[in-house]
Amino acid sequence: MPITRKLTIDDVAKHCGLSRATVSRVLNKEGTVKPATRARVEAAVEALGYSPNYLARGLSGGKKNVVAVLVPDVTMHFYSNLLKSIDQVARRKNYHLLIKTHDFQSSVLALLREERVDGFIIRNSGEPEVDDSIVRKLKRQGVPFVFIGKPDHDGIPSISVDNVGGARAMAHHFVEHGFRSILYISGPEKKIDSQDRLYGFKLGLTEKGYDPETMAVALGHFTREGGYRAARDFFSENSADAVFAANDQMALGVLHYLYERKINVPQDVAVAGFDDSFFSEFICPPLTTVSQPMSEIGAMAMENIILQLESSESRKTGMILPTRLIIRESCGCSRESPPAAP
Repeated sequence: MPITRKLTIDDVAKHCGLSRATVSRVLNKEGTVKPATRARVEAAVEALGYSPNYLARGLSGGKKNVVAVLVPDVTMHFYSNLLKSIDQVARRKNYHLLIKTHDFQSSVLALLREERVDGFIIRNSGEPEVDDSIVRKLKRQGVPFVFIGKPDHDGIPSISVDNVGGARAMAHHFVEHGFRSILYISGPEKKIDSQDRLYGFKLGLTEKGYDPETMAVALGHFTREGGYRAARDFFSENSADAVFAANDQMALGVLHYLYERKINVPQDVAVAGFDDSFFSEFICPPLTTVSQPMSEIGAMAMENIILQLESSESRKTGMILPTRLIIRESCGCSRESPPAAP
């Protein structure tokens, strides 16, 4: 009975009549190879059923074609869109993803120690000391990385959205509606996204002649429960024309509380959020919100990592993508109202 051995790159080279080095360049997507040569190698791989041993390559200290993606929650639509676009670029470029969702600092240390990945895409934690520690370790070892979200300091590759501009546009919209009594529900005080959205909203109010110091501010921790509690605590003793929650989860909690109290939206109180989560279009009334280009962020993050890995280039400054105001019925506009420009 014949012994079946595992195919090697030498078998592919022999089959297509090319050198081992040329086949290696094609398989690893390294250097410049003529299209006809690439086609010959790919045809040989298909005919032989050859599968490159990426694990062995990684253990030998070579390139693994693996990128670690660190996000806090893969179940949230916000991150599922991000991961989908990262994966689309990764598959097109023959890279694989390793996803981590807990304890970013320990995860980075373990992956660096085990040399399991070529680079990192990291959602900023919102905790400056944690992010700074991660950046120092990655820089020290010369491992490519990209942060998603505004970093706490300049000079590192990052892709974020214009939180200030999105909240500013919402403030303009509120004042143009004639709202005078406004409740703003913020996320965690230390998170940069939360700080930027509060700053942008106050800036927009000021630009329209509204004194932001007269606005009520409550803490909602970026959770549905936090939005519910903030609305309950405020409306038990106060009233408002409108509520701007700094993300859609908190806005959902506000809507839940107002529904329980039989306070009509938008007739009695207008409500708006931030993120344009998947549910925002389908709840009643549909939620006015700010849309973030998550698919573009994910694709650009993966392309940035590949650029660093394959050409040793690095974007030293952060990239900021525009947000877009999405007008729906929860603010008092009709469904036919056109969305505002970015």
